Amino acid sequence: MARGEISKGALRGTGFVSLGHDVYQAASAPVDQVTLARAALLRHPDGAVTGLAAAVLWGAGTAVADVDATLADTDVPAGATEVLVSGAGARSRGSVDVRRAELAEDEVVTWRDGADGTLRLTSPARTVLEVARRLPTVEAVVVADALARRTGVTAADVVALADRHTGERGIARVRAVASLMDPRADSPRRTRVRLGVLLARLPSPTVDAVVARSATGETVGALDLGWPATSSGVLVDRHPAQARLCAEELLAHGWQVVSLGREGEQPVAEVVADVATFLARVDRLRWRDLPDLRGRYPRRPAAPRVWT
Repeated sequence: MARGEISKGALRGTGFVSLGHDVYQAASAPVDQVTLARAALLRHPDGAVTGLAAAVLWGAGTAVADVDATLADTDVPAGATEVLVSGAGARSRGSVDVRRAELAEDEVVTWRDGADGTLRLTSPARTVLEVARRLPTVEAVVVADALARRTGVTAADVVALADRHTGERGIARVRAVASLMDPRADSPRRTRVRLGVLLARLPSPTVDAVVARSATGETVGALDLGWPATSSGVLVDRHPAQARLCAEELLAHGWQVVSLGREGEQPVAEVVADVATFLARVDRLRWRDLPDLRGRYPRRPAAPRVWT
């Protein structure tokens, strides 16, 4: 505009879209998270993109989309590009959420945006910290699991960072999220099922459990959630034919297996309730050969149902 190459009226026309205060892009160009992050840093070049926006750039886009869809019916704000700045005076405008925070050198990473440029992002551990202190615990764990799987960040890394920021708002929630992280959960829904099992105070499962023969070490099969102590496990959201194929060897090996989820159509609460029913049945099977106090043996239950 200073050179007279474009007018304010043209910027307000249909040929451009606004990406923030005094930041515009041609309407024909796609708008993705990289573009939004670049636009936010044009206004705050010394800042660092954080929160869900940084999680998307670190590869957790599927988890963030799942969280956004879940939060759409709540009063928790979502969709803004969060930026941490060290100086005072910056304020949030439009879709850019600006917050003041001091960042150590190891909490900021230079990220290549694929267009011969770079962006400043918070490190995976700091991203988990910022997500955990602003979102409900379950939603934060969904994002944290995805970041752990994509970037290799561990719960110990998050706890060490939380210890550095002891006394700040939301750090207790950060520690709670770190204690629930598990990088083996390969989808948001499986993270939600795992958390539902824990919140229902059922026995803690092994995620992505691999069953092997003790004599040869040969792999028998894999389960989404497993309880090796009781030789039982659950397959989640599998097609019936695929679930049967996965379960055949495990059943022959003496394991109790159930397939739940109806390929993603069953609500998580119902899946957790079915897991509780399955574990109760496994527990009855374990004690079926012991007599009661009167010396009588209980009726042996019928053969376990494999498919639900």
